[in-house]
Amino acid sequence: MHLQNNDPQLIRQAAFPNQRKFLSTHLASLTAVFIVMILAGCVVQAPGSTIPASGATTTTITNTVPTLPDNFNGAVEDLTNYALPTPVPTSAAKLSVIVSAGGSRANVRSGPGTNFPIVSKADSGATFTVVSKSQDDNWWQICCITGLTNTVTSTTWLASSVVRVAGAGEAAVPVSERLLDPALTAQWQVDWKCDSERCQVKQCSAVVDVKAGPSTTQPWLSMQHQVTWNDACFAKDSWVFEVDPNTGKERTGEYNDNFLYSYWRGKQPGAANGVYTLKGGRSLAVWCSGPYKTEIEEGSGWTTSYEGNTCHDVRTGLLVLLSYNKRWLFTGKYQGQTYDHAYFGDSETLEQKLIDTNNTLSWVEKK
Repeated sequence: MHLQNNDPQLIRQAAFPNQRKFLSTHLASLTAVFIVMILAGCVVQAPGSTIPASGATTTTITNTVPTLPDNFNGAVEDLTNYALPTPVPTSAAKLSVIVSAGGSRANVRSGPGTNFPIVSKADSGATFTVVSKSQDDNWWQICCITGLTNTVTSTTWLASSVVRVAGAGEAAVPVSERLLDPALTAQWQVDWKCDSERCQVKQCSAVVDVKAGPSTTQPWLSMQHQVTWNDACFAKDSWVFEVDPNTGKERTGEYNDNFLYSYWRGKQPGAANGVYTLKGGRSLAVWCSGPYKTEIEEGSGWTTSYEGNTCHDVRTGLLVLLSYNKRWLFTGKYQGQTYDHAYFGDSETLEQKLIDTNNTLSWVEKK
């Protein structure tokens, strides 16, 4: 990296010594990838080279924050022009069972007994609606297993020894009605821009591809994310989320309060307040919120400050739009002057838009 800086203590690379640790411990946000990648293209000059030392005890620089995009540059339309889906009345809760086979797959049989043929396998953690129970209480009749031949009924049986009854708070959801498709794919377009004359790379675009796969810890889905930058502006990168297919929420949930980590907000994250149209022409109801603000301490006196907005699909909580401005702030002493969250004009902007997905979202049509 070519560093335009005379003071090694204020080099941005030195200000972020734990970047590899940050990635390895989370790997759960495109933003985390950007932090590392952008460091390779944008370097910050020392505060003393732009702000002359005056001997003041404390200086707070309050340069104007770059303006947030207005309504995502018109990408979000007003709800009044669209017919929202009619809510489906909630029926009385049905008894459900959850496969609990110690991580193994359970045999699904055509009848209540081991003498009946095995017609399918059920993953540990899969949830099924109960139709009935055998007279000896050893078998549960369930609905529904897909992919069976026409000669076999779709109502099948699981042994009581390999299931447990779903608790009241477990949101028992039949496999056929899961919020997220086990074969889910999604793609986002990303446009990044550096608003600093010290950036070696001024702007770049990327595509983020997501593909769901089975996780080693059922019933979670393993969401494989891969970022590919146009013109090889930055290197490819990838990370993994584990997401509950029934609730749509990320496994750990420890970053729920950070808008940068908002790919999977879960079922019905908020009331619809806009409509977004994908490239293919399909429109979906979204919940847009913000502006949010978060700060991350990078070390050596540097803090990155993010301000932005997000939109999520109101059915699944899947990220639809993300936009933020990132500023580098310095706190500390330099050439006899003390700075407090000083901003020297170095900032970055990012906009991310959902292009397409095979998962069912909250689709709407124009009136």
